[in-house]
Amino acid sequence: MSTHLIKLAVGIKDLPHFAQRQQAHYVEYKGQLAMPVWTRRKPREDEALLNGGSLYWVIKNNILCRQTILGIEQEEDDEGNTYCLIFLHPDMMMTVPIARRPFQGWRYLKGSDVPDDRGLYIAGETEDELPAEMENDLREAGLL
Repeated sequence: MSTHLIKLAVGIKDLPHFAQRQQAHYVEYKGQLAMPVWTRRKPREDEALLNGGSLYWVIKNNILCRQTILGIEQEEDDEGNTYCLIFLHPDMMMTVPIARRPFQGWRYLKGSDVPDDRGLYIAGETEDELPAEMENDLREAGLL
């Protein structure tokens, strides 16, 4: 079983906004396009994360998408402070929305808490989805 991370996407309104913000930050990582995410601490379970792990994103109090982890690198800034770069595949896989309370930094995501995939997010094609809160309510009512 793969190990996963979960992180808040602070200041993001929805998936289209998130995708647009990410496109401005793509870099090349080991010959392929990647999205870097900076964190203060390096995950201790980095080997397990690199074995098929993903970073799940919480947007507006709901897990809405995930991105596959491509690599994890420890870096040092000009002042000698260390930080961690997590490189993600640029494709965003939409997930079934699951409500999640705010938290700081990142956390490990247990396999039992991983939401099901709904399909690849494609800008301009998958933006007419139900709002996450409405979908959660319909799912709780047994209508989805």
